[in-house]
Amino acid sequence: MKSMRKLLTVLAAALAISAVTAGAAQAVTCPYYGAEQKFKPWGDLNHYVLGPDGGFENGAQGWTLKNGAAVVSGNESFYLNDASDSQSLSLPAGSSAISPPICMSIDTPFFRMFGRNAGNTSSGLRVEAIYNVLGLLRTNVVSTAYAGAGWAPTKPMSTVLGLSTVLGTVIPSAIQLRITPVGSGGQWQIDDLYIDPFARR
Repeated sequence: MKSMRKLLTVLAAALAISAVTAGAAQAVTCPYYGAEQKFKPWGDLNHYVLGPDGGFENGAQGWTLKNGAAVVSGNESFYLNDASDSQSLSLPAGSSAISPPICMSIDTPFFRMFGRNAGNTSSGLRVEAIYNVLGLLRTNVVSTAYAGAGWAPTKPMSTVLGLSTVLGTVIPSAIQLRITPVGSGGQWQIDDLYIDPFARR
């Protein structure tokens, strides 16, 4: 009886591994096209594509804005997306913004954006990943950025590297980013959210 139970346990484990392997083989790459070396002037040679309304030129379409977060006039000063862009997202203290779902897989783990803080420089900008695993909604702090009054690119951030054992290994994962000023007196603006779809290739 014990040997039969042991055999059944081994067979169940083998089937589980086989299912995961098959799922990984069928994984679909996130459909990003036209990637360019947008951050090359800052020594970043990776290729990026603009995230969903990442330039806020469509009024933060698909974004959820709360407690004073709003699209305002004034683009980041480098016009990374297009010279005709004219808007950015204002994030005063106490506000937050949640992005539309973004495809993030093991092949697409990195993103970065522009930010500036015209208020208290001790105020940070917290970036969290919101994702669903086995029907449970979870959050993970990705990074906390700091900036001065002038526009500057954030460092590359990754939603996937800390979650890669669960997310992005079988199928691409839809992850939302929640961006929130933390600390008092911050007057943040962000613009041009870009995703690197080839960071692991």
